[in-house]
Amino acid sequence: QPSLADLLREIPRNTQILYPKDIGFILVTMGIGPGSHVLEAGTGSGALTSAMAYAVGQTGSIVSYEARLEMQQMARKNLDRLGLLDRVTLKIGNVQDGFEETGADALFLDLPNPYDYMPQVRASLKLGGFFGSILPTANQVSLLLGALRQNRFAFIDICEIMLRYYKAEPERFRPVDRMVAHTGYLIFARPVAVEESLI
Repeated sequence: QPSLADLLREIPRNTQILYPKDIGFILVTMGIGPGSHVLEAGTGSGALTSAMAYAVGQTGSIVSYEARLEMQQMARKNLDRLGLLDRVTLKIGNVQDGFEETGADALFLDLPNPYDYMPQVRASLKLGGFFGSILPTANQVSLLLGALRQNRFAFIDICEIMLRYYKAEPERFRPVDRMVAHTGYLIFARPVAVEESLI
């Protein structure tokens, strides 16, 4: 029986997917679990969508927005193959136009310019809810930081997860020759009613 990590590593894709090392940290940090109602933009091939759908269980839900129909179709097939499609509502849409949903427990943006959409995020995320994003470069992170502060987000955390495996050989125990290092900067924040300096 394959694990969820096994399934996500082998998921059919035509874009780079998030690694299990990042996905696990995202789920825990954003409090995504049974009963959570989650918004996502940038469905891609559906790896993170699948993991979130697995985590929220039968009582939770995922609404995932994607601007490209061909990507959404691939994600739909992947979710159906994993038996998770009934927990996910897939929508074609541009985040610039905002989300139809409000009061989400968590919202994740896997887009190259999340900093352009902070007013839309704030309008759909419940006060104190969890925002998350992943970005490959430092200059994108700097732009997002400015947008988060401008839109009254606080408790901002930025990190990257590096994973190194070891050879399971008692007589020559050492790291393997290659490791999964930088896959992206993870950014987390929460919308608040007062300025961060007052918290």
